[in-house]
Amino acid sequence: MQNGTIKLEATSYVGTYDGQEHDALSNISVEPSDAKLEYSINGGKYSEEMPKIKDTSEFSVTVVASKEGYKTVSTTETVKVNKANGNLTLSSYSGILTYPNSGTFSVSGNTGNLSVSSSNTNVVTVSLSGNTVTIIPKTREGSATITVKSAASANYTEKSVTYNVTVQLPHFTAS
Repeated sequence: MQNGTIKLEATSYVGTYDGQEHDALSNISVEPSDAKLEYSINGGKYSEEMPKIKDTSEFSVTVVASKEGYKTVSTTETVKVNKANGNLTLSSYSGILTYPNSGTFSVSGNTGNLSVSSSNTNVVTVSLSGNTVTIIPKTREGSATITVKSAASANYTEKSVTYNVTVQLPHFTAS
C-alpha cells in the first residue's frame, strides 16, 4: 500500500572560501519528517551522513528520501565553494633610493607563493628572501615599478601589488 509521495526540498551550499566547514546542503525540508535521508557525492556510495564542504571545489550531492509505504524521491544539487580573493600587504608602497644604497620593504598577509620583479632592470634589480624584498640600484638615476605577486593557491586567487621606486644621485653641498 502506498501512502503517497514524499515531499523533498534542499538548497545547495554555494559560497566563497572562508576557512570554515559548511554542510553541503541546507534548508532540507522533508514530509513526512521521519523519512530516511541518504546522501551521495558525484553518484558515489550513499551515506546517512551530511556531506561537508570547506575548500574550493564543486560537486553534486544527491539526497534520497525514503520511508516504507511511500514512493522514494531524490533531488540532486550542485555544491560549490569559489576561491577567495588573494591577499598581500607591503610595509611601504613607494620609496626613493640614493645611489648606490639599496633598500628593503617587507611583505605580509600573502595567501600564495611570493615572486617579485622590476619593470626596469637597468634602473633596479630586486630579490626576495623570506618576506623581505631588497632593491638594488643599477644606474645612477631613474624610476621603476616593482611588482610583488602572491600566486594563486588552492583557495585563493592571485594578487599583485606594486611598489614605485626612484633612484637619485647623492646631493652634495659646497662648504
